[in-house]
Amino acid sequence: MAVQESNEALEAPRLSSKLSDSFLAFLQDNHIDPQVYDVFDKLPRYVRIIRNRQRCSEELEVIVRNISADAGCKVHPVAGIPGFLEIADSTVKLSQLRAYNSGDIVGMDVSSGIAVFALSVAPGDNVLDLCCAPGAKLLLLADMLNNDACGTNESEPSVKGSVTGVDISAHRAATCRSLVKKHAGSDKAFIRLFLDDGTAFDRKAPQDRWWDPKSIKNSAGASGELQGKAWRKQRESKGQPWFATKLLSSAYACNGTDLYDRVLVDAECTHDGSLAHVHKYERWGWEQLDTCVINDNRSTSVPILQTKLLENGWRLLKPGGILVYSTCSLSRYQNEYVLGGFLSRHSENEACVEPSPLLEGSSVTMSPIWMPKNDSEWTSHNLVNEKHLFGRMAHAFRLDPTVSNSSGMFVARIRKLKHASGSTWISVY
Repeated sequence: MAVQESNEALEAPRLSSKLSDSFLAFLQDNHIDPQVYDVFDKLPRYVRIIRNRQRCSEELEVIVRNISADAGCKVHPVAGIPGFLEIADSTVKLSQLRAYNSGDIVGMDVSSGIAVFALSVAPGDNVLDLCCAPGAKLLLLADMLNNDACGTNESEPSVKGSVTGVDISAHRAATCRSLVKKHAGSDKAFIRLFLDDGTAFDRKAPQDRWWDPKSIKNSAGASGELQGKAWRKQRESKGQPWFATKLLSSAYACNGTDLYDRVLVDAECTHDGSLAHVHKYERWGWEQLDTCVINDNRSTSVPILQTKLLENGWRLLKPGGILVYSTCSLSRYQNEYVLGGFLSRHSENEACVEPSPLLEGSSVTMSPIWMPKNDSEWTSHNLVNEKHLFGRMAHAFRLDPTVSNSSGMFVARIRKLKHASGSTWISVY
C-alpha cells in the first residue's frame, strides 16, 4: 500500500489539469473533452523516411537500427503508412538522431501523413498544396510523384508531375524552403513555392512537359527566357514562384492553363488537436496560447478562412480530381460544419466525399465524424434540416488521440465530379 501511494504521489500532473481557464472555456465552447490531452505522454514520436521507395530494404533496415540505437528505444514501421516510423520514446529529440542530421528522415506525425495519402497522388499528377508551410507534407507529395524505386531506372519523363506549394507567411514559407533544400534532393525538381494568399491564389498547373527544354525552346516567346540576375528578379515579382528550379520558373511553365489533378487544403486552424502543439505552451506560457490560438476573433474568423481556402482549392481542381480537406482541430465548427457548408453549395452531382483507401490496411484507428446521436440532439443542435449533409460526409473521418495513437486530425477526401457551371458528368465509378 505504501509503495502504491508513493507512486501516485510521484505521478506527474496530467496536462488537462494545467490548461488555462481561457483554453478550458474554448474547449467547452467547441465541445472538446479536456481529458484528450492526458494521453500526450503515452503517444509515440513519429518520423518519416525521405524517399522511402527509392531505398533498398537493406538501407531501410540500417536507418531503423541506427534510430533505435540513437534513441535508446524500440523503433518500428507503422503498418499501412509507407515510410513512417514509430519511436516509442516521445521525448527523443530529432537532433540526437544520425538519420535526421544526415537528411534521411524528417519529423512528421502520422496523422499528417494519412491526410496526404488520402489524395492518392500518382506520378504525372499536378498537385496543389494550398497551405504548404512548414513543408513536411510538401516533401511527402514530391516523394509520391517520384516514380523511381530501388533498383529501377530513372522515371520516364512523360510521367513527371509537379507540386505547387502556397503560403501567405514569408516566415513560414522560408521554413518550408529550408526544409525542401535540406531534404528534397532530386525531388526539388518537382516543387515550386509561391508566397501568396491561398484564398485568392489563381496560378494554374505548370504547362505539360514543363521539364522538357525542347518544349520550352519551341514554345511561343521562349526566346525571352531570362537568366542569372534577371531570372531571380522575375522570380521575385508578383505571380512568379518564390522558390523553384529554372524550369519550373520559366515563362513556359508558368503560363499553364490546366487545373490541378490533386489539391490538399490542410487548412489553418486552432491546432487544438495537435497535443504536442498545445503541450509546448506549458513551457512558452499559456498567455501565448490565448493570444495566438484562441483570441476573441479566431473562433469566428478561422472557419471563415477555412471555407475560403476550401472553395478556392475546389475552383482550381480538375473535374475527376481529388481534394483533401483536413485540419488538426477537434472542433466541429472547423470540421463537420465547414464541410457541411461546402456540400450545401455543391450538389451530389458535383462533389462526392469518398472513403480513404489507405486506412483499410493501416494500424491507425480512425473514428467517425461527429454528428448528433438521436432526434433530441438533432433538434437541440438545430440540425434537423441538415441530416442529408451529414449523410453525404459519412466517409470523412477523425483521428481521435485517445484511440488513434496519434495527434488529432479531421480528413475528408472529396471527388470533383464536374464543375458547378458545367454540364458534363464525370463518371468515377
